[in-house]
Amino acid sequence: MRTYSRKRYREQKFSYSNYMEVNLYPVYEFPRAGRRKTVRKPSKEVQVKLNQKHAERRLARLIANNFTSDDYKLELTYSDKFYPDSLERAKRDIQNFFRRLNRVREKQGLSPTKYIYSIEAGTRGGRIHFHLILTGGLSLKEIQKIWGKGYVDAVLPLMFDETGVQGIAKYFCKQKLDENGNIDGKYAKRYQRSRNCVEPEPKTNDYRFSKKKVREIAEDSENRRMVENYYPDFFCAECKPFWNDNNGEFYITIMLYRKDTVLDLKRR
Repeated sequence: MRTYSRKRYREQKFSYSNYMEVNLYPVYEFPRAGRRKTVRKPSKEVQVKLNQKHAERRLARLIANNFTSDDYKLELTYSDKFYPDSLERAKRDIQNFFRRLNRVREKQGLSPTKYIYSIEAGTRGGRIHFHLILTGGLSLKEIQKIWGKGYVDAVLPLMFDETGVQGIAKYFCKQKLDENGNIDGKYAKRYQRSRNCVEPEPKTNDYRFSKKKVREIAEDSENRRMVENYYPDFFCAECKPFWNDNNGEFYITIMLYRKDTVLDLKRR
């Protein structure tokens, strides 16, 4: 059985728009022979929650890296006349909408749209509709005309707080339709994105934080000034430590925003 030695803490940083997400976690340099150590895998329930959190954080980074408060968050709904007879028909409808949208944008000298969308069935009646984040530039009247199958509803500008758009990401990552049109928590593809959406790449540093420093941050996670000393150009929005019983180590996620950021709203 191999155990691992030469442990150190990795600083993983995602920088995007006015934000930075920092993850601190242990890594091991090389394996060595040793006594068998019991490894407890997380329970199924815990793993589902972890997967959900990872999906939400990844989407929050994606949104903030590609969209601004000049862009739209909206819903596309169907009128009875055009309501699809299957989930596959609905998927074709939304893809055709994006193609028509880009043709109109090209004629007006606008760049190709970026989008993120999810398909949902309403809690009342189970009607299929779409949640979208969409590049701005066209009027809502134009968007509704291009959609042509119903209505543009629940229109809001994207709004960014100290942690970006985590609330929107959480909503988009909730349970969606499976391939049979049923609500299924196991459905992996919570949302779809356009190919021109760019994901921020992480940068890592394995030598900045010692175990002692990580423990100090974890045990005093409400002390934002201590965190800000490491990142002087940013304010700390939140610092969330997690103690892993499997390996007896801290894992920390820190959300920061630039000091010159003009926020659309502040979280309560």
